[in-house]
Order: sequence, then C-alpha cells, then structure tokens
Amino acid sequence: MSPARLAGLTVAPFVAGLAVTVVAYFVLRDGLPRRMPTHFGTGGADDYGSPGQAMAGNLVVYAVEGVLFLIKSLTDEEQRAVRPTLIAAWAVSVTTTYFLCSLLFAGDAAVPAYQYIAAPAAGGAVASVGWFLSRGKA
Repeated sequence: MSPARLAGLTVAPFVAGLAVTVVAYFVLRDGLPRRMPTHFGTGGADDYGSPGQAMAGNLVVYAVEGVLFLIKSLTDEEQRAVRPTLIAAWAVSVTTTYFLCSLLFAGDAAVPAYQYIAAPAAGGAVASVGWFLSRGKA
C-alpha cells in the first residue's frame, strides 16, 4: 500500500469523527450554555470557556489522535500490521466522538456516569465489526 493511501486511510476516522462532532455542535449551538467545560482533571471539569473554545479543543484532540495513528501506521514495517492499526484508529475515533458529543449534549451539566462506559463500548463494537469484516482481506 502506498504511503499516501495509507495516510488517507489512517486519518479518515478522525476527519469523520470531527465532522460528526461539528454537526452536533451546530445542531445544539443555540441551546449550549455560554460557559462549557473545556478541560477535565481527576476531579471533573477544571476549566471553562465558550462553546467555540470547546470546539477548538475538540479539533486539537482529533488532530493529536490522527497524527499519532499516522506516525504508527507509516512506521509499520509489515503490511499485515496495518490492519490492526486502522481498526484501532476507528475504535479510538468512535470512542472520542461519542464522548465529545455527550459533552455537547450535557452542556454545562455533568456527563452521566454510564457515558464513561458507553463511549469505549461503542469503540469496541466498531473494532469488533472492523476486525470481522477485514479478516478475509488480511
């Protein structure tokens, strides 16, 4: 697989996740509070900003994840090592998208505790489906 194709395949999950998050932002924009959590520590939200600042932070999250997975995929020496990397990229992107959208839906309220389980469960489900669908192509 060419490096350019591999780069596109690796970054695609994070571009898709960002697109979903941006759509959710524009759908919810009028109902969002003027101050939203923008940073979280072990005790919960510890910094607040405007919804625009929260979306800028989301962009940074997707960019960092995309770059890290891109570096990983381009350094895979064996072609068969690419499949698990791409599946993991989709799983991480879905987990991130689910959680960031749940933050938008929560606004300035606390995210319900079950969302901390549902987000990685959604990512795990995507990874399982991806693994199953790609197993004949490896």
